[in-house]
Amino acid sequence: MKELFHQRLNRHQKQMMRYLRYVFNDHFVLACTFLLGGVGLYYSNLVKQLPSDFLPGKLLMIAVLVLVLHLGNFVSLMKPADVVFLLPKEKEMRSYLEGGFRYSLLLPFVSLVLLGGFMMPLYVVSAAGQFSDFFPLVLGLWGLKVAHLLLKRYRLFQNSQDANKWYSFWLAFSVLALALAVFVNPWVVLPAGIGIAVVYYQLLWKNVQQPLDWNKMIQLESNRLQRIYRFINLFTDVPQVAASVKRRKYLDGLLTKIPKDQGHTYLYLYARRMLRGSEFSGLYLRLVVIGGLLLYFVNEIWFSVGLGALFLYLIGFQLVPLYNQFQYVVMTQLYPVPSQQKTKALRQLLLVLLLVAAVIFTVVGSIPYPSWGNRGLLLAVFVAVALAFTYLYLPLRIKKMAD
Repeated sequence: MKELFHQRLNRHQKQMMRYLRYVFNDHFVLACTFLLGGVGLYYSNLVKQLPSDFLPGKLLMIAVLVLVLHLGNFVSLMKPADVVFLLPKEKEMRSYLEGGFRYSLLLPFVSLVLLGGFMMPLYVVSAAGQFSDFFPLVLGLWGLKVAHLLLKRYRLFQNSQDANKWYSFWLAFSVLALALAVFVNPWVVLPAGIGIAVVYYQLLWKNVQQPLDWNKMIQLESNRLQRIYRFINLFTDVPQVAASVKRRKYLDGLLTKIPKDQGHTYLYLYARRMLRGSEFSGLYLRLVVIGGLLLYFVNEIWFSVGLGALFLYLIGFQLVPLYNQFQYVVMTQLYPVPSQQKTKALRQLLLVLLLVAAVIFTVVGSIPYPSWGNRGLLLAVFVAVALAFTYLYLPLRIKKMAD
C-alpha cells in the first residue's frame, strides 16, 4: 500500500508541475515580486512606528498564527473506484494513510516557517521578544499542526462524530498556548505542541478501531482537488473544472445596450459570457476587491500608482482567454462574421472593464490623499494603463496566441 501511495503521489506531482508552469509564469512572478516588495516595505515602516508592549500587535499575531494553523488538509489521493477495488485491502490502508499524512505535513510546515518569520518583527516590537524565539515558536506550531492533521485523518473513519469536540479542544488549547507564548514566554508553546501531538496520535490513530468511511474519504479528496483546480483555472484551462453559468437576469439591462446586428456579434457573445459565466466574472470581481482593499491601506502615492497599475494589468491579462471561448463552437464557424471582429470586440469589452476598475481604484485609492493633484495622478495613470493594455499589449498577445 505504501508503493500504491507513492505511485499516485508521483502522478499527482507530475500533473501539478505541468499546471504550475502556467501559474508561475513571468508575469505572475513579476507581479508577486513587486507586490511582496511593496508589502514588505510598508510592513517594515509600520513596525518601526509601533510602540513597545503594543497590545493590538500581540492579539493580531495570535489571530494570524491560529489562522495559519488551519492551512493544509489531509491528502489521501483517493479515487471513486477505490471504494470497490481497495475495499478488500482495508486492513492494510493504515500504511497508505501514513504516507498521506507525511506528505500532508509539507505545505503546512513550510507555511508556518514563512508566516512565522514574517510575524517575528511584530512579535519583537510588541512583546519585547528576541528573534531567537522564532525556533521554539515554529517547533511548537509544528506540533499543533501535527495534532490538527491527526484530527483531519480521524474524520476519515466511521463513527467519528466526536471529531468536532476534539477540534474545539484543539482550537482552545492552541489559542491558550499561543497566548502564553506571546504574553509570557515563547518556550511554552513547544512542550504544549509536542504534548497535544502525542496525545492525539495515541487517541485518534493508535486506539482507533473503526472501519474507514470510504465515501466520505473520496468526497473530501475530491473537494480538495477541486479547490486546487479552481485556483489553477484562473491562469489556464483545466479539464477537471467545469465552468458554471448563472442566469443573472438583473444584468440583462447591460446586454440590451449592445446593438443586435452583425457588426457586434462577438461583442455580445463576449459580454454575455462575461456576465453569466462564473469563471471570468468571479475573477474580475475578486481582483477588483483585492486591489481596492490594498489601495485603501496604502498611504504612499507612488506605491499606490504602481499597485493600481499592477492590478489593472493582472485583470486584463487574466481576461485575455475570453478570446478563445467560442473557438470550438460550431455555430461561430458558420457566422458570416470576419475573424478580425473578435479582436475588436474583445478590445472594446476589456477597455470598458478596465476603465471601470480604474475608476474604482481611483476612488478607493484617493481616500488617504487630500490633495486633488494626487487623485488626478492616480486617475491619469490608471486610465493610461487601461488604454495601453487594450491598444498596445492586447493585439500582440492575441497574435501570439494565434501563432
